[in-house]
Amino acid sequence: MDAFWGISSTGWTAIYTLLTGGLLVVAVVAAVYAKRQWDTARRQIAEARIASREASRPYVIVTIEPTVTSRTLFDLCIRNIGIRPALDVRVELDPAPVRVTETDGLEIAKVKMLNEPIAMIAPGQEMRAFYDSHHERANAKDLPSAHRVSLTYGDSSDHRYEEVSLLDLDAMRGAMYVEEKTTHHVAKSLEEIKKVLKQAPLLSRRGRLTVDAVTEPRPVRDARIAHEEYESNVRRLEIIRQATPDSPAVADLERKIGEYASQQHDV
Repeated sequence: MDAFWGISSTGWTAIYTLLTGGLLVVAVVAAVYAKRQWDTARRQIAEARIASREASRPYVIVTIEPTVTSRTLFDLCIRNIGIRPALDVRVELDPAPVRVTETDGLEIAKVKMLNEPIAMIAPGQEMRAFYDSHHERANAKDLPSAHRVSLTYGDSSDHRYEEVSLLDLDAMRGAMYVEEKTTHHVAKSLEEIKKVLKQAPLLSRRGRLTVDAVTEPRPVRDARIAHEEYESNVRRLEIIRQATPDSPAVADLERKIGEYASQQHDV
């Protein structure tokens, strides 16, 4: 049998077979690794597309928020917190909202934005409608305290979104808050001042003011005041002498009375 480098042809065949098998194993491992890398890349691209779409989509939410005038009153708010306009927005509340005190023709359940599609809500735009008072609802019965919110809307790329959430009116029950004075309170105070001033006769178009005035020369006024003080001191002295004859006030009043009498004697 022929030999090359001391290895027979059969040995070379075995070595070739082993090398071929090793290359095949390496190729299979490389293929599996490449497949995994390809799948990972495809998954990352898909996730990036989803993240990009989520970051650039409209996002409409329905909330209950305090009014600008008082935290005891609350509004129903529809807001787009996304960065693209929301188109053809449809909002449904189940059960339908009800106020404690409704006004005929202006019931909250009949608000247009709850019954007809909203053509567009711009990014950051909100639509508000007064809902009710927490204080009044606390004693009311048979009123819904939560709503199932169904939202459908689209964007300019013809993507449609359907979302469901829960609107809990009692989520803040038992919470404490600090009342903040705003320009609304200033305006309210000014309105009250306006009403008071409007009722004042002096400030009316033909208002009049009656003043009882007495004119007298200054010397006469000073003499009158001094005499009135003298008479007051005389009465006080008589009362104190009867109640507490040893009181230091007796001497002080006698001095004042004497000074007045001396001045009158000199005049």
